[in-house]
Amino acid sequence: MGYIEFLSKHGYSHEIVNIAKGLVEVPKHSIHAPADPIYGFPPVLIPLWSDPDWPGYIGIAKDWFGGRRDTFVQFFVEDFFFVEIARSLEQLKAWMVFDFLCNVPAPDEVGRFSESIGFCAADDVENIFSDCEVVSDLAKLNIFKKDLPPVIGKGEEFGAPEWLMETSGVAEIRGLISASQYERAWNQLNSTVISKPEVADILDTLSLHVTEKDAFKDLIACWSASNL
Repeated sequence: MGYIEFLSKHGYSHEIVNIAKGLVEVPKHSIHAPADPIYGFPPVLIPLWSDPDWPGYIGIAKDWFGGRRDTFVQFFVEDFFFVEIARSLEQLKAWMVFDFLCNVPAPDEVGRFSESIGFCAADDVENIFSDCEVVSDLAKLNIFKKDLPPVIGKGEEFGAPEWLMETSGVAEIRGLISASQYERAWNQLNSTVISKPEVADILDTLSLHVTEKDAFKDLIACWSASNL
């Protein structure tokens, strides 16, 4: 199973599935979809786009044990670090358009992206972001008035998701599972650089304790196929 099939099977919107399929027109020489799994990523991430320049991904961070809703993140492979950029699809659209507006020297391509992802008409982009010079200025937009993602509320250097933990090892993760602290174990697993066989083994153990067993097994299949 691949992530596009996972998203389609488990109730994600057509908009998100279309993003993952690469049906949204992005600026040239930027991000790619379907995401290239070659860089590797922890199982919390459902990748939507990949970027060879970081390298890394933009995608969905899904919690399986604590009831936390999905958020949207950047994952930087070399630093093994997450930045939470949006807490809804509409916030993601705004953040992406602004990011391209700041970094892509082709306004027409940014406008086409904005229309393709369903944010606004190409001619409205610069007007919407007229008062936004840095990422924190996005807080001025109505869409960010509530439930502000960390990258906007705290600044890019403090944009890590609230669930990201200080790193530890496999023994600590297994200890959390033994203590029935499955959410903490899941968060720790996705905050730590450990070997792929050990990740796979921990995922198998966690699969015994998750509510959405079939969906979690599909996640394991997706992650295993992408992280060879």
